[in-house]
Amino acid sequence: MKNLVFIFCLILCWACNNDVTSIGQDLINDDSYVELVKFNIENSSTIKLDSFPTSTAKTGSELYNLIVGTIEDPITGFTATQPYFSLVPAGGDPISIIHRFDSITFNIKYNGQIWGDTNQIQTFYLHQLTELPVLDEQNDLLYNTTVTPYDATPLGSYQILPHSRNLNRFCMRLDDSLGLELFDKVKYNDVYITNNHYFVQYFKGVTLIPDNNNTCIFGFSAAADSISIQLHFHDAENEKVYKFSPSVAYSEYTYERQHNDATGTPYAALTKQTENLLFYEAARTDARYGQLVTQGLSGYAIKMRLPIAPAGDKYKTIVKAEIELRPQPSSYREIKLPETINLYQSNSDNDLISAITKPDGSAITGTLIREENRPEEERFVINITDYYNTLCQSNDADTKNYVIISVPADLMSGSFNRLTVDRIPVLNIYYASYE
Repeated sequence: MKNLVFIFCLILCWACNNDVTSIGQDLINDDSYVELVKFNIENSSTIKLDSFPTSTAKTGSELYNLIVGTIEDPITGFTATQPYFSLVPAGGDPISIIHRFDSITFNIKYNGQIWGDTNQIQTFYLHQLTELPVLDEQNDLLYNTTVTPYDATPLGSYQILPHSRNLNRFCMRLDDSLGLELFDKVKYNDVYITNNHYFVQYFKGVTLIPDNNNTCIFGFSAAADSISIQLHFHDAENEKVYKFSPSVAYSEYTYERQHNDATGTPYAALTKQTENLLFYEAARTDARYGQLVTQGLSGYAIKMRLPIAPAGDKYKTIVKAEIELRPQPSSYREIKLPETINLYQSNSDNDLISAITKPDGSAITGTLIREENRPEEERFVINITDYYNTLCQSNDADTKNYVIISVPADLMSGSFNRLTVDRIPVLNIYYASYE
């Protein structure tokens, strides 16, 4: 079931206020006044989102990056991502009857992001869409599960060894018949060239499809000057170029279809969003006690039901609360840790209801704390003091204590970074005693 509530998780908030948290800030470093109690968050599991948005709505905004490729690894299995985008005439050298057509190419600009094995040849195919993507009628968005038909015969194919120097000049030659067709329309100033709306109805867009045997995923810029179909032609003396590029006016049709198949991993048990795979149920050879995971592109997130700690008597107050997660050391170094992780309110059905925020309205995030020369002590720490105090004071705390920890929602479709946890998460509660 499509999780429509997820779209709003960055703009809704659950702001929490509390009149005692200021007491403890000066006491945190004073052992005579502060007691630390650690609670294992036993009810921790991995969930998998049914769907998540991978496009922008009709707001005049645009995606900054796109991802393409396939990859398979022992943690989350097989993941594939393919971008879709519409193009419009962008101009260039004028075409007249004195010019002769040479070729047509598809060009993209590598943005430096890459995950996986880069020592294998990768194959890609460009296909022309036969229909425009159908926007969700409630919010004008497209999702990782959105299917848009395309012509089965590719316009062209391309093989590349995915090193930076090669990706920086990604250039696929396309079928000359398409090039000649577009060349004539530009030359004779066809209405499809002079009117972008007509052009998008005529040439509905393209999708870049990776071969299933590819071994890496990489990113490229979605900016208008970074994606293009180019007509190459010449006159008696000069080589010339005319381009078709993405337009902000039609950016709602730019999206990514993303698919994860976890066959052969514990996460294959997650077939719908309402299901949970508990930490201990994901035990495996390299994670003998259990495992949790959140990762972009694939929809995995970490679900927790927080313990409700005793608030203490009138001389004992919770002055700090934080969630601590320790990343699992991994030999699969091609997959990087996320720079931050975010906290979302959830429920028993695993819905992403809203981002949990600080009193100033900013999102609560977890940052990686590194320990020099002690990588085993690295940890993500999420300070939830204000949220947690309000939760503990609530009469229905036992029904409101569901949270989801995930890579940031706005990066779910734009990064393959992953956090795996092979030790049970901990809730640290600091109590201050005072006279």
